[in-house]
Amino acid sequence: MSWQDIAITIITFLLAVMLLPQLQDVLSRGAVVNFFTASFTSLLAYILSFIFASLGLWISVIGQTTVASIWFLLAYFSVRNVRNDQYPDKSLFFVAKDFLSVWMMGTAFAISGFVRKFIR
Repeated sequence: MSWQDIAITIITFLLAVMLLPQLQDVLSRGAVVNFFTASFTSLLAYILSFIFASLGLWISVIGQTTVASIWFLLAYFSVRNVRNDQYPDKSLFFVAKDFLSVWMMGTAFAISGFVRKFIR
């Protein structure tokens, strides 16, 4: 066990603790966080867990996996809250697909605006 492993673990557990109020809001109050932000953050955090495991930082793996799991729960329950509120007869997959299409259109709009400004 190295000091880096301990430092990373302390930081990741603090990040997990800071996310708990947000998770509480999503679970009990029907709050919604951006689905793609939460899901991609979760995916990247799981990848970071794998990297920590490959370095032998086993305590850090536990901390980082905790953070990744909380981000995953935030994404899942946010989509569920949107479905329950706006699309009660649709599946979670439909709502996630709808989020993806809106995100893609917004991204395309932002990129096209940047390209227009760059060309001028």
